[in-house]
Amino acid sequence: ELGVPSARPLVLHDITPQPIGVVTLYPGISSDVIANILQQPVRALILLSFGVGNAPQNPAMLALLSEASARGVIIVNLSQCLHGRVNMGGYATGNALSRAGVISGFDMTAEAALTKLHFLLSQDLPAPRIRELMQQSLRGELTP
Repeated sequence: ELGVPSARPLVLHDITPQPIGVVTLYPGISSDVIANILQQPVRALILLSFGVGNAPQNPAMLALLSEASARGVIIVNLSQCLHGRVNMGGYATGNALSRAGVISGFDMTAEAALTKLHFLLSQDLPAPRIRELMQQSLRGELTP
């Protein structure tokens, strides 16, 4: 429970810098922007989408995201809104992102998602496990 001291011993984890991209989506964004970011040696990409997780319905962009996800890049969808959460099942654009392998960051802030990705990518975990853990609250970073 948050705010209650734990009787468990403190465990420190080594965290190493990780190549993580962050892109703010906007209407009309070129898929070339996403392609250029994904050409770098990124291990994860944070998409800052509109509203509840919507993005442009751009087939070229969706294909790039799908290919990157298939090769193990963790792609997290966060909202640009200050309050609220990503609901990728609510609209067609969110569903398209989900089919491309993008996972929801729910109501995590970009800072929390970056920190969590640095932590998880520093562990010896396969991409599917990282995707699973990104969608679970590990230390109170997601609203229950």
